Amino acid sequence: MNRPVVAVVQPFSSSALLAPALREAGFSPVAVLDYDGPELAPMRSAYDPSAYDAVINHHGDVDETIARLGALDPIAIFHGAEAALELAQRCTDALAPEFSNDPALMDARRHKYAMHRAVAAAGLPVPRQVCASDPAEVAAWIDREGLAGADLVIKPPASAGTVGVSRAPGGEGWRELFDAMIGTRDKLGVLADEVLVQEQLTGTEYAIDTISHQGRHSITDMIKYRRVPFGEGIAVYDSVEWLPCDRDAYGELIDYGLAALDAVGLRNWAAHTEIMMTPDGPRLLEVNARLSGAGNPAVTHIASGESQVTRTIDLVRGRGPELPPGYTLHRNVMAVFLMSHSTGILRNAEIYDQARELPSYHSPVAVARTGDRVHASTDIFASMTMGYIILAHEDPGQLQADREAIRKIEKDLVVDVEGTE
Repeated sequence: MNRPVVAVVQPFSSSALLAPALREAGFSPVAVLDYDGPELAPMRSAYDPSAYDAVINHHGDVDETIARLGALDPIAIFHGAEAALELAQRCTDALAPEFSNDPALMDARRHKYAMHRAVAAAGLPVPRQVCASDPAEVAAWIDREGLAGADLVIKPPASAGTVGVSRAPGGEGWRELFDAMIGTRDKLGVLADEVLVQEQLTGTEYAIDTISHQGRHSITDMIKYRRVPFGEGIAVYDSVEWLPCDRDAYGELIDYGLAALDAVGLRNWAAHTEIMMTPDGPRLLEVNARLSGAGNPAVTHIASGESQVTRTIDLVRGRGPELPPGYTLHRNVMAVFLMSHSTGILRNAEIYDQARELPSYHSPVAVARTGDRVHASTDIFASMTMGYIILAHEDPGQLQADREAIRKIEKDLVVDVEGTE
């Protein structure tokens, strides 16, 4: 290959945006697929093999994969999904060490309990939690921490997109949720050989998206989540709002988020760091050592003209030292996730055409069509079977009004539960 090679391991979800951007910038995109890893079916739909100049299939022999990839002389190797973290790290350490992250803190970047322990060791406050394979350990922890009767969150220690996350209001039913999860595999194929139990935090949830180079972090966007309750599960996405990079308003949040990246040894490439701003200050939800999912970088480009993808291109061009610390928000942008309260066949998707008349309507993203099978919106992957609508306007108040209008339209949604198989 005459052009510099950049490899992406498991290029699913938003990382599928990298291949066309790399090719346009004069690089040769290469995919590395791990068939020994989780199925990752909810994210594979974004993968297009024709977007890559070569595809290397990894079948478990890391040395062999490194040798095959090394023959292409890659200048950078990134991972698309968390399941690719270890393989990408091994390949990067061997072939492109300039973009390596701290190998000693690998677990802190992929296992949520180890992650919180590393962040706490760095002196940052974190939610109280326990990770166990035995419910007796959890019961003892609840007594020890004085959390009897408190709201709890039960989730797998290694997953994504709120998959498998449940809540136990007042602590009721935590043991049943624990027993139902332990030893199972989630929809990403990840085995829950332990269960993470946390105190439930209250406040406003934010995320900070970054591209890092040798320990220096460049913020590409900050977003604020709006969630709504859904049954007994954790609250699900209603909408996401893009925020200005304003240190006067968000300085505490920013300082905490960047310190968390240092704590987990993330020195290079992308991160999507989710933080709850509680009455007691910021508390880490999780550091996702990857691009923000659900097509977020494409929406960020609408808001600021930049994104994690554009700054990744700057990174591989050798401009890492020049990456700016922040960004400028040029447009107020919101993504409104369409919601189904049932799993079944969508019968009247045309109702969403009414949203095109809203003042801030910008564009649809993967909006479901009549006849599609959709899933109850219990997590981000289920939500994406419905899609979302992007709103953009100079008046942030208009975004809120149009979000409410979409929810009113959605009250007429018809999903034929009897039509499921």
